[in-house]
Amino acid sequence: MIFILVMVVLDRMFDGLDPSHLHALHVLLEERHVTRAAQRMGLTQSSMSHRLRRLREALSDPLLVRGDEGLVPTPRAEAIAGPLAAALRALHAAVAPPSCFDPATSRHTLALAMPDLLIPLVPGLLADLAADAPGVDLRISSVTPDLGRALAAGDPPLALAPAGFVDDSAIARPLGDLRFGVAARRGHPALDRPLTVARWLAHAHVVVRIGNERPNVISDELAGRGLVRRVSVEVPSFLAGLIIVASSDLLMNAPMPLVHAVAGVLGLVVREAPIALPPVPFALLWHERFQADPAHRWARERVAAAMRRRLALDDAAGRAAPRSRRAR
Repeated sequence: MIFILVMVVLDRMFDGLDPSHLHALHVLLEERHVTRAAQRMGLTQSSMSHRLRRLREALSDPLLVRGDEGLVPTPRAEAIAGPLAAALRALHAAVAPPSCFDPATSRHTLALAMPDLLIPLVPGLLADLAADAPGVDLRISSVTPDLGRALAAGDPPLALAPAGFVDDSAIARPLGDLRFGVAARRGHPALDRPLTVARWLAHAHVVVRIGNERPNVISDELAGRGLVRRVSVEVPSFLAGLIIVASSDLLMNAPMPLVHAVAGVLGLVVREAPIALPPVPFALLWHERFQADPAHRWARERVAAAMRRRLALDDAAGRAAPRSRRAR
């Protein structure tokens, strides 16, 4: 603040001076010798003398006069010395390189927006934080339609969302594709035989709507094949939809990682869809103003690693599942 006030006064009252003149005055007041001050700043003696002359003209004061042991500051210069030194220290602190980020000693909260379909990655992320950054807490919020503006404001500074969810205002780091399957309650009549397109579409579906205008990729895929499904219920989250599916004969096209994570608790089973459902590419999103921040860079790496690990586990589970079970 002191530096800003000094610069405003300097700009308005002393045309032709710049911060280098203030730095020169500070060094002159410390050294009280033109030659030594010039050497300290890497200037010639004549250049330093010129700056002192400009300062005297601008401030209407001699500032430094000859004494028995070199230059002696005038009362005006003595009054300037303290605030000027404080202003220069503040400027140096403002533009100094950021201190090294140490996750082991950091104490802050990592805010992250994600849809609830990615909740299964949270335990792995928490384990990473506990190992590397025990003082860092996690705050998870929902992905909202105004995510681009929220990222620009830094609340939250990071988000996991489908690629293309926000416009070019955000930096997107691709993380992989999320596969969708068909979730149903255990014992659902549609699953006692192979799940054909006709049996799949004979039952009403639960669909997630999160409030944005993005098209539903599965509905688009069906429309492209000339197929139509009945949407009986729309819900704001995937977990809400799976809870409804667990106690009804509705079906739901849900992300494999989430269904695998809650299937045992909710009594769900998941099958491959009878048509190839398009995978949903996901990305880690942030605003470019956080690109060089060390703490943000560290958080990006941890979240990306947790997401990729979750997707890899999902792919491995899909490959390991018996074909007969996936075909039923």
